[in-house]
Amino acid sequence: MKTKIKNAAKSLKQTVTDFTRELIAIPSTTGNEVKVITRIKKEMEKIGYDDIQVDGMGNLLGKIGSGEKILAIDGHVDTVEVGDPQSWEYNPFKGKFEDGIIFGRGACDQKGGLASVIYTGNIIKETGIPEDITLYIVASVQEEIYEGLNWQYIIKEDKLIPDAVILSEPSNLNVAIGHRGRADVKIHATGISSHGAAPELGNNAIYKIAPIILDIEKMDSGLKVDPIFGKGNVSVTDICSTSPSINATADSSTIHIDRRLTSEDSEESVLNEIKSLDSVRRSKADVYVPEHKYQSKDGIIYPVKAYYPSWYMEESHPLVQIAIKTFEVQFDSSPELYYWRFSTNGVATKGIFNIPTIGFGPGDDKFAHTTEDQVPTEHLVKAMEFYSQFIKLWGES
Repeated sequence: MKTKIKNAAKSLKQTVTDFTRELIAIPSTTGNEVKVITRIKKEMEKIGYDDIQVDGMGNLLGKIGSGEKILAIDGHVDTVEVGDPQSWEYNPFKGKFEDGIIFGRGACDQKGGLASVIYTGNIIKETGIPEDITLYIVASVQEEIYEGLNWQYIIKEDKLIPDAVILSEPSNLNVAIGHRGRADVKIHATGISSHGAAPELGNNAIYKIAPIILDIEKMDSGLKVDPIFGKGNVSVTDICSTSPSINATADSSTIHIDRRLTSEDSEESVLNEIKSLDSVRRSKADVYVPEHKYQSKDGIIYPVKAYYPSWYMEESHPLVQIAIKTFEVQFDSSPELYYWRFSTNGVATKGIFNIPTIGFGPGDDKFAHTTEDQVPTEHLVKAMEFYSQFIKLWGES
């Protein structure tokens, strides 16, 4: 079976390369995924998936097999923005191909991984799926901003509850067994506006928020080192203010904090560490984790709190052991086990619902969200090999 899978994946190299470049050419920032979902659905139909559905949130679910054990392989279709187009050396939507590497927005994160997942379905259709397995290939939406919300919908509304999940986020072909979490924190200070010609008559909210920013910068270096994930991080990523006029002092100022979580952090502990800062107490600022409201295409509103827990799998867990065996069988070497530093849909599958979850994907995550966004075509082939062999071995377990 190893050779059969290897040959099948190799034969699809050009196809999956072309498909990845085509997906890159379809802009799909968060909230604008319909066109790329439609294109992927067409590809699933061509391959011959047993059943294909787009749910109320916009997630695409392709099904192969009808066994009792359910395995889901997930890849999100949305990407971050391009940013300043002048900072790119090439058109980020052309899917530039050079020296065996595909470049473009989303190549690494994570249209390359998604293309490999979609064509794993092709290999499984050819080589046969184990009788006791149902495979779901999921092209999910809204991940870049609301990671895990898609899977909350899939589990709660679609009633699809897998026995195991593989995330195809970039892992440089290593086996990921967890990641740090994330909390979005808002700090809001209020003041009293006055004419810019008489600032002493007011209480400038920007001046109240400024020392808080400096304290947040100092806080980062002092965060504890976690035995699993290493050190957490905190950074100010946005600042805004309001005033009656550009010639009036600010009556409010708000900063956004990106707080990366370790296994020992909680929503309560994160808020308390910020509230305890002298600058926060002096300014009497409000500190809170915001709640977003996502409205699906059918008009249903789903609230989601901007707190995304960390998660990890023990190396001894059967799912991790099957992943290790898969790598050894297919590639004749042992994989590296590691933790992602960023957050994924695993915040829902493992972090909230405790569904056994691992990650494996093409591309090095250091290129994610950068103007060097890229994925090697050889990685696409090896990813298809891994997923296909994993499905076989998981079926035997």
